[in-house]
Amino acid sequence: MDSVTQALVKDFVESQSLTELHPDKQFEHFAAYSVISAHYTEEFDTSDVVVGDGQDLNVDAFAVKVNGRLATDTDYIDDILEMNGYLDAEFIIVQAKSSSNFDGAAIITLGDNLVNEIFSETQKLPVNDDVKKLIKIKETLLQNASKLKSNPVCRIYYVCTGNWTNDQYLVEAIKRKRQELLDTNLFSDVIFEPLGARQIQALYRATKTSISREVKFEKLVTLPTINGVSASYLGVLPATEFLKLLSDSDGDILKSVFVDNVRDFQGDNPVNADIAKTITDGLFDQFVIRNNGITIVARDIRVVSNKYMLEDYQIVNGCQTSNVLFANKDLINEDLFVPIKLIHTVSDDVAQSIIKSTNKQTNVEENDLLALTQFQRDLEDFYQGVTGDTKLFYERRAKQYASDETVEKSRIVTIGNQLKCYASMFLDSPNQASRYQGTLLKTVKERVFQPSHKPESYFLAALTGYRFEIALRKFSTEERDIRPFKYFLLYAFRLRFENEEFPGANNRRVGTYSSFLIKYLTDTTEAKQALDESVLIVRQALNATGLPVVRDSAKSRPLVDAVKRIAIERRDAPLSATS
Repeated sequence: MDSVTQALVKDFVESQSLTELHPDKQFEHFAAYSVISAHYTEEFDTSDVVVGDGQDLNVDAFAVKVNGRLATDTDYIDDILEMNGYLDAEFIIVQAKSSSNFDGAAIITLGDNLVNEIFSETQKLPVNDDVKKLIKIKETLLQNASKLKSNPVCRIYYVCTGNWTNDQYLVEAIKRKRQELLDTNLFSDVIFEPLGARQIQALYRATKTSISREVKFEKLVTLPTINGVSASYLGVLPATEFLKLLSDSDGDILKSVFVDNVRDFQGDNPVNADIAKTITDGLFDQFVIRNNGITIVARDIRVVSNKYMLEDYQIVNGCQTSNVLFANKDLINEDLFVPIKLIHTVSDDVAQSIIKSTNKQTNVEENDLLALTQFQRDLEDFYQGVTGDTKLFYERRAKQYASDETVEKSRIVTIGNQLKCYASMFLDSPNQASRYQGTLLKTVKERVFQPSHKPESYFLAALTGYRFEIALRKFSTEERDIRPFKYFLLYAFRLRFENEEFPGANNRRVGTYSSFLIKYLTDTTEAKQALDESVLIVRQALNATGLPVVRDSAKSRPLVDAVKRIAIERRDAPLSATS
C-alpha cells in the first residue's frame, strides 16, 4: 500500500475508532465508507455495511439504498413502502483488497457469485448471516416489483491499492460480468467499476469537502440588503444550467443537495405528474409561470461577471420540481427556464427560518420539520457544552461535521441515532430500533423530542450507545453475534444500573438521574464492565425466551420483557467478568 493511501486509512481508522481491527479489515471499512459515501449523504456506521468473514461470496461490504435511505432489513422496506407507497432501490456492492494488484480471478468470482448466488432465485453455496440479509432484502424488493419506480440499479466496485491501467483482459472480464447481470433482467443498469489507489483516495477526500458548482445566470435581480444575508438574488435560470446543480460526477442526481429540504421526492403524485406534463407536452415557455420556483441557500457565492460559483449549497424548497426536471432532462433544452431564489448566508438561524417559511406554503407533516424545532437546537447546544472524554457531537443537520478534522467521526450522533438510542433505553422499544426512522418516530412521537423535555437523558442514551459501540468493535468473532441486539444492551444497562426509576425527560430530577448512570460510562474500563453485564443479561433473556442469537430475534417483544425482568433481578448481583 502506498504511503498516501496508508495515511488516509490511518486518518479514517482513528476517526472511527477502528484501530483494534486487523489492517485488512480496516481497509475494508475504509473502502466501504469511501464508496458508499459517494452515493449516500448521511453519516452511517461501517460496521452495519461491512460483511463478516467466511462464506461471504467475495462481498466485503454492501448497502441497499431504498428511497434514499439505507435498508437494514426486510421490515425496513415494508415500513418505507407503507410511508411512501413506492420503492426506489439501488444496490452497492464492494470487494476491497489492500494488495496492489487487480486480481482478475477475484473479479470474475465476484461477478459469478452475484449472478449465480446473490441475485439468483436459488442459492447453492452456504453464506454467512450478512449475505443472507442482502439476499432477503433483494427478495423482498423483487416481491414488491409492482411498487418499484424502475428496476434497481446495481453498483459494483472492486477496490485495491494498485493503479488501474485498463488492462484489456480485466476490461473484458468486467464487461462480461456486467452484461451477465444485465441479462438477469433484474436491473435498470449495472455499473461495475475497478477503483485503484488514486480513485479511492479521491472518494475519501470527497467525504470531507462540500459541494460546489458554477452556473451562468443571465437574468437575475439583486435584492435589497437583508439582515443576516450576505447577498440574495431573484431571477430565472435556464434548466440546462440548473441541472448542473443536480448532477454528480456519474451523471446521477445529487441527493445530498436536498438534505435540508424537509420532504423527500414524493414520486409520481398528481402534482409532480402535472409538472412533468408541462415538459413532455413541450410547453417550455409556460414552465416559468406555472411553477412556484426553487429556493437555494448557499454558504458561499463567488460572482465573476454572469458566472456564479455556489459552494456548500442546499435546495431547501423545490425538491419535487428538481426531481421531475432531472427525470426529464433528456427532453429539456435552453428554452425552459426555472424561477430561482438564491440566498447567500452563513447564519444557521437565517437558513433555518428560510426553510421553515418556504415549506409552510405546502402540506408538510410536522415530523418532516424535526431538525428545525427548538428542542433539537437546544439539544445541539447541550452537546456543545459537554467537554472531556464524554464529548459527543450532535449532528442536527446532515454532514455538518464532514469537513471538521478535529471531530472524531465515531462521536457524531445523528437525529436518527439519537431517536433509536433514546427509544430503546427509555421508551421500552429496543425491538423497534431497527425500523425505518419515520415509522419509529410515528410510533413514539408523543414521548420523544418534546419541548418540555430536558436534554440529559438524551445525551445519556447517546453516550451509552457510543461507549457500547466502540467496545463491541473489539469483541472477538465469536462474541459479535450479540451485535444485532445492541439496542437491547442499552435497555439492559439502564434497568440494571439505575438507582431509581426513570423520572421522565421532563422531570427536574432527570439531570441527577442521568449523572448517576453516566459515572459508569466516563471510564472505558468501567464502560466495558457495564457492557459485559448488559451482554450477560441479554444472553440470559434470549435463553429464557428460547430465541436463537440471530438478527430476527432482535424484533421480539417477549425479549424486551425478559430483559427487563432479568436486569432488575441482577441489580444486586456481582458484575460479570466477561461477556
